[in-house]
Formats: sequence, structure tokens, C-alpha cells
Amino acid sequence: MISAALAFALMAAPQEAAVSGDAAEPVVINQTTFRPIGFVPAGWKLYDKVDGDLDGDGRLDSALIIQRNDPAGVISNPDGFGYDSYDSNPRILLVTIQDKLGQYQLVGRSDEIVPDRDSPTIDDPYEAMLIKDGKLHLDLRFFASAGTWSMFSRSFQFRWDGKAMALIGFDMSYVHRGSGEMQQASVNYLTGRRQDSSGNISDDEPNWVWSDLPEGYKPKLGDIGNGFDFEG
Repeated sequence: MISAALAFALMAAPQEAAVSGDAAEPVVINQTTFRPIGFVPAGWKLYDKVDGDLDGDGRLDSALIIQRNDPAGVISNPDGFGYDSYDSNPRILLVTIQDKLGQYQLVGRSDEIVPDRDSPTIDDPYEAMLIKDGKLHLDLRFFASAGTWSMFSRSFQFRWDGKAMALIGFDMSYVHRGSGEMQQASVNYLTGRRQDSSGNISDDEPNWVWSDLPEGYKPKLGDIGNGFDFEG
């Protein structure tokens, strides 16, 4: 199973102490602002921002990744394996929609979906974000230069449904770089169907198996949790 491979990869990778979010005291974020930068609270910084039309009104909306700006969260690596240092400060995904007055409304938030970076031998889990054709795309990946042969990715597609950022598509893949073991999954929440495959990178064609999602299963951005743990 992909979940077992993921658990092994995270346990096998070298771990360092990291600065974690304050679970008891969530970070206070403005609900409205006339500039997207206004959603970045004191003590945080803008890590990434993408623009595009999410609600079909022709105005540019924005999705932001913000990161705590705490020097204590930048961990030095004296051992020589991997990066010389890495930023373990937590990140938050914010989704905003611009109204006809030019004011941005916060319509989506996840304090967990972008995993923290917690080892010098692991690449940044955040890969890319894009707004295209009314959808927000978020790509995550796990790759370690030491500690495990496992590598995997998670790709999410969200769409504004008038009330929340609904998950409409999800893809994941896993590869063991030593054995060539490979697993994939693709989920369409609009049709309520998913397909899974397992095999080896040497196989000519993957063996896809179709299945139905539980009736009424419609995850929202706030339901995802840690993006690396989500399996559809």
C-alpha cells in the first residue's frame, strides 16, 4: 500500500527538531484586505503567490503560501549530508477571491496541507502552485538524498463551489528507486470514481483498477490535513 510506503519513508529519513505551529493558538489571518499581501500577519512572510480567476467573474483572485519568519526555524546541518541548512518554519495555504470593489475575501485556508520541511536530506515538499481554467492546482513531492529509496508525489485540484474550495481532482504516485516498485492513483470527485495501479517501472503498461468513491464524499480544502498523508 502507498500508505505503508509513505510511513516507511518518513520514518527512515533523518529527522531534526523543527519549529511547529501553535496548535492551541491558530495564527490570526485577516478575512478581507485590498491587497493580497495584507493577508500576511506579523512574524510571517510571503513564500509564494499565484493569481487567476477562481470564480469566473473576470477578476484576478490569489492563492498564497505564507511562512513563519522565525530565525530559530532555520536549522543548520553540521553533518554534511544534504543541504547546509533548511527552513523548518510552518507554512499556510490561503485562497482569496476579489470582489467587485477590488477587496479580497479569504475563502480557503489550510495550516497543514503543505508539509513542514524537517530534514536536511529531504527536498522542499512544496513543488508548485497554479491557477488555471478556474482551478487551483497544488503539487507536493517527497524526495530524499539519504535515508530512504522512496519517492512520491501528491497533486491536488480545487475549485470554488460558491461556499468553499472543493477538491475535484487528486493524483498520487509512489516509486521505490531501488526495487522499481511503483503505485499510482487518480481520483475524480466530480464523477465519484478513482483508479489505482501497482507494478514496476519496467512494466510496459500499468494495471489500472477502477472503483467508486463513497456516496457523498466531497472533501474541501479544510478536510485534507497534511498533504503527504492524504490518499484520496
